[in-house]
Amino acid sequence: MLMTVEEYLAYPSIEGVTMELVRGELRMSPSPGNPHGSAIARLVVLLANYVDPLRLGRVFGDGTGYELLQLPRTVRIPDASFVRADRIPARGLGPDIFKFAPDLAVEVLSPTNRASALQEKIDDYRVSGTTLIWVVDPIRRTVVSMANDAAERLLHEGDVLTGGRVLPDFSCDVAQIFDGIARDLEYGDDEFEPT
Repeated sequence: MLMTVEEYLAYPSIEGVTMELVRGELRMSPSPGNPHGSAIARLVVLLANYVDPLRLGRVFGDGTGYELLQLPRTVRIPDASFVRADRIPARGLGPDIFKFAPDLAVEVLSPTNRASALQEKIDDYRVSGTTLIWVVDPIRRTVVSMANDAAERLLHEGDVLTGGRVLPDFSCDVAQIFDGIARDLEYGDDEFEPT
């Protein structure tokens, strides 16, 4: 049976499990592990250190939901995200999920990611108006940057990740994201390949 967004929001949470609603279907993902969490934490800190002093908007970690109104019964939860200040409610943040797509969505790969599910999520962000998407790979130590106004870029350690039109003066060394993550990690058979 398909769920409504209201039913999804009332569904009891499960510790260590991310739950998204995709076309009315409840999808659960297990906790992805330490490399995943470390990469998210590093990126959130790097982004917040840039965004907060300039009051450009808000940076969010895992757990912030976005109802993608262009798609029926769909709520996505990126690993990290950014929303411009002019899109944040004037009264401040409340308990409700956002009813729009983030300006920046960050997805960090983990061994439990299926390539087809990740591609579907990227497509959902694009259809819903997300301007910039970063796919972070702690095993290959790469970032794929996908902007709606530029060619897709595959960045490696030694390259610089920039915020494009979304965060024009933001930049960080890709290596900073993976600081402290072991280099000998491996994936299963179903790996994501940028398109």
